[in-house]
Amino acid sequence: MFNYSFWADEAYIAGIALQLITGKISFQAALDTSGVFYQKIYMLMLALSLKIFGFSEFAARVPSIFFYAIGIAVIFLLVKKIANVYAAILSTFFYAFSHLNLAYATQAKPYIIIELLTLLVLFLIVYASQKPKKMSLLLSHAIIIFLTSSALLVHNIGIFLWVLYGAYLVSKLTTIKINKRVFVLSIPIILVLTFIAYKFIYPVILSFIFLLFKEGQLFPYNHAYQVAKLFGFKYFFLTACAVLGYLGVFKKNIAPLISLAVYSTVLLFMVAFEFYTFNIRYVLSLFGILFAFSGIGLANIIKVFFPRQVLLGTMLAILLIYVSGYKISRIPQAYYNPNVDKYGDIQIANYKDFYTKLKQNFPNYRKFVIVNDTHDVEYWYMRHYSSAYFTKFVKKPYRHQTGKAMVYGSLVDFKKFIVKHPRGLLIMEDWESFLPEDIKQYAKENLKLEFRVESLKEAPEDPWPLALYSWGL
Repeated sequence: MFNYSFWADEAYIAGIALQLITGKISFQAALDTSGVFYQKIYMLMLALSLKIFGFSEFAARVPSIFFYAIGIAVIFLLVKKIANVYAAILSTFFYAFSHLNLAYATQAKPYIIIELLTLLVLFLIVYASQKPKKMSLLLSHAIIIFLTSSALLVHNIGIFLWVLYGAYLVSKLTTIKINKRVFVLSIPIILVLTFIAYKFIYPVILSFIFLLFKEGQLFPYNHAYQVAKLFGFKYFFLTACAVLGYLGVFKKNIAPLISLAVYSTVLLFMVAFEFYTFNIRYVLSLFGILFAFSGIGLANIIKVFFPRQVLLGTMLAILLIYVSGYKISRIPQAYYNPNVDKYGDIQIANYKDFYTKLKQNFPNYRKFVIVNDTHDVEYWYMRHYSSAYFTKFVKKPYRHQTGKAMVYGSLVDFKKFIVKHPRGLLIMEDWESFLPEDIKQYAKENLKLEFRVESLKEAPEDPWPLALYSWGL
């Protein structure tokens, strides 16, 4: 179950976790590895899961499946608290059956966890805004601080949850009466927040400031059309329902929903204008919010047409959406393609079959030099790093941190490498990948094609071909 091939990002983080639990690298080295420093807790989750369930793709995907299941309960409780049980049923249906959510719940990546943490923080903010007893209020804020801090270490995109919480705190400042008791109680909270800000938030903020001024431009990229297309076209029905739902419960939850609006605006701005590429995974947390409020909005519409039979109207709405298949998966699938809403969002090449064939055809492959364009996948499937890497945009060769091999960027260096090493293998990701195009063309004309793997067998309609070329063998 879910043992189909990793895509590159899954394989990389799982490969580091595997090296950690098998003693190939130290704990500190694993945390400091490039690509892990911004998702440290998640890498440790993978290591624990691999330790318990064994070395398989499914084992690495267990954490995502687990937190997705928790999210089903959390979104029900959140929407029930904000609106009513009928809205909660609809929101839970959207969340649980969403093809997008199922795709990320069956990947070894942390984005479904960030979506859950967003829903949890929003739930606690709503709870805190309802003026519970002082100890319950302090506990809820302590849990929020813990969750937002954890989100930052699960993946640094979790820093935006501090925008959600910070906006809420600012909105409540005008209603807090400062007295001696409140001041004394606030001191430890301020100290904790200061430590977290200095230790964890400050470095990430610096990285985002770097994004803001990259290449001397305030808005170096423009993905606004893709963002608008995703939410305003492909998810138009749910977005429209969500807007209605948001407005319908706004008066009763002013501070939390203003905070939510600020959070959503900041995140959408960053992915639209500051991130070098637009990927749905960066805004997956917004889909949890979308599913929550679309359920509220649709429940309000149903109440207009079925004022005395809201439950019946709710069941009919679920049935209609289920039959239509609108943005949901109607039957369990072996594979939920994450590229349904945006082609090429994830490069789902069939690395598993490719590396299996490589080891079958060349059982003594460790005796040859192997050339690749990235190190992301190879350790998980080969337990071995390549001898050299050839990657676009490399002007001056340098030594790679993970595999300790040299990284080059030119055809001239590739030809020199072949002369120096008369027997070897070239792994080619045969799409617009990191391997320089002139090296691809040279390989196709001068090297021997050993085999090709065209696509993941669970997604034949979405080809990401891999090819193995050889010289001197």
